[in-house]
Order: sequence, then structure tokens, then C-alpha cells
Amino acid sequence: MTANGQRNIAFSLGGIGGSNAHGAGFLHAAQKEGKTPTQLSCTSGMIYWTWRWLEGHDLEQEFKNSADDTRSEIWRQLPPSMLRSWLAYLYGGEGVFRPAIPEYFTRLFSRWYRTPPERWCDLWFPAQLLVPTRSEEIYHQIAEAFNASDIAIFFNSFSPRLGTEHLHMNTAAWEAYRAVQQERREKRPDDAHTQEMRKSGDLPSVKAEKITPHAVRDALWLSLYGFERDGKPQERIDGAYARQFILSELSAAHVIYIPRPQRYQWVGELPESFIEVQDLETELWFNGAYAQQLARIELVNRLLRNQRLKGPLEEQGFHEIELVPIEIPVQRGFFNYFIEDTSVFYHAVEQSALALRD
Repeated sequence: MTANGQRNIAFSLGGIGGSNAHGAGFLHAAQKEGKTPTQLSCTSGMIYWTWRWLEGHDLEQEFKNSADDTRSEIWRQLPPSMLRSWLAYLYGGEGVFRPAIPEYFTRLFSRWYRTPPERWCDLWFPAQLLVPTRSEEIYHQIAEAFNASDIAIFFNSFSPRLGTEHLHMNTAAWEAYRAVQQERREKRPDDAHTQEMRKSGDLPSVKAEKITPHAVRDALWLSLYGFERDGKPQERIDGAYARQFILSELSAAHVIYIPRPQRYQWVGELPESFIEVQDLETELWFNGAYAQQLARIELVNRLLRNQRLKGPLEEQGFHEIELVPIEIPVQRGFFNYFIEDTSVFYHAVEQSALALRD
């Protein structure tokens, strides 16, 4: 409980392209309802919207401007979502990314003669399809705002080569997180075999780090940007690919609000095309880490309800956590991941306001 006897609340915000409209709508509703969390986690594009929310900007107006900037009137009237998506790839997202067309031809003409035939696919179908266009100044501003906040803030990046999730946190989160981890190691330590498996990469590992502008840039680095930056390897990417929602680290809260930009159940008819299968697989992939964290929290909740945990619970750090998922009510589709939609934003505002009041 807080000093005034109210329950601690936390926000867990997961990014996913154009469907960030759902999370932005939640934050706008929280702003209107006067709800401020003690802890907050965000990944991918929700890092940007969390920054704008922290700065007190009008998210409704800013989102409408963002949606208008990325689509002309003709673009908005195109019915097939596939066409709109290809336009997003061809013209880019205003202030976020552009298509990697110059890089494509530079790579093709400068490397073809020294690339062995078995690697020609790398030239014709490269990993890099987009180029980030956010300025270094924005990364600095986001890091500065997060570090100055009294809210304990977490976000993540991921190192594919090491198999390590890098959990970045501000000063408000750092000491509490380190204390919890130290207590866990003392009371429930890993055995030597488990420790060795974590070091070797055979088990998932999470590394705690501070928030820096470089960390913000890594956390916003999409896989479609490729794995090279300024001629050097880009070792880290957007952490949402590994864990879209950061829940476990919010266990000090009594209520966790989770605005989810995709549903846990499939909406509508089952896939009948290759593209719809890709959509299903993407949602299953993003839901994997989410389900595991929910299971751990629910396990402790059940043990507490059934009085299976013995001894002073507060000393053990256990308490019940109420989970409040606020899921997007529609199936957006594989080709809508980069298309922002104001209707998604306003649906989220309405849903979230009701959940926050309740």
C-alpha cells in the first residue's frame, strides 16, 4: 500500500507498430482520469508514447497529427490493407523510418563481385528494408525524461547473438529492482548448474542496465532495420521481439493495467491465406512470453488465496496482484502493423476509461 492507504498501480505497455494507437489511447484515458502509476514498463513504440505522456502532451491531438502525416487522403481511402501497407514501406513513416532503397542498390553494386554465389540471396533479399530517421536528440530527450521521473520505469532491448534481454531502468526503479534480485538470490538461489547454463546462453538471461540515449535507440531498433549501423554490427534490437510486455518486474504493484494491442484469442474466421497465417504466428509469438509471466503471477495468487504459503507473507514479499488486461476489440491483420488508425485510439480511450474507473 502507499502512504495514503491506496493500492499501488502499474502500467504495462507493449508496442507493436501501428497498433500503438491502443496503448496511446490508454495513456490518454489515464491522463484524463488522473491515474498515475508507481511503476511502468513499456516496449518498442510505446517507449515514444510514454515519453510524450510523461511530458504532459495532448496525446489525442498528437496521435491525430501523426496519423495524418503518414497517410494522404487517397491513401486513407484505399480498401485493401495490403496496398496501404506497401505504401507505408515505400514512403516510410514520418519521423520514424524511411525505405532503404539507396542502401539496397549501394549494397548490391558494391558487393556483388566479392560475394560468393551461395550468399547472393543476401544482396537480392537483404535484412535491411527500412532505415530509422529519429534524431539522436530524441533519444537523449527520452532518456532524460525517463531518468527524471519519480515513476519506476522499465523498458528492454535484446541481444540475439547472446540470447540476453537487457532490462533498462531509471533511478526510481534501479535500487528497488536490485534489492529484490539480491533477496531472491539469498532466499531462492540458483544452483551451480543453473548458473552455468545462464552464463552459457542455454537458459534465458536478463541483464539489468541503466537508461541511456544509446539504450533508447537499441530498444527502438526494428529487425527490418537490419543488423548493421554506420558500417558496424548492430548487436541489439527492439526488446519487444523477446518480451512484448514486461510484467514480472512490476510485482510490487497491487493492480497492473495491461492495454494489449492484440487479443489473446483469434477474432473471426481462422486463417485461409498465407498472409493470415503469418498474422496468427506473429500473435502467437508475441503472446508466448506474456502467457508465461501471467502464469507465474497467477500461481502466487492461487497459493495466497488457498493459504498455501506459510509464514509472514509481507516478509517474503508476496501479495496478490490484480491483472487488468484491456485488449483491442478487433483483428487488425498482418498488413496493418505499420498503419495507424484513429478508430483504434478512440476505442482504447473508451475501454480504458471504464477499466480505470472500475
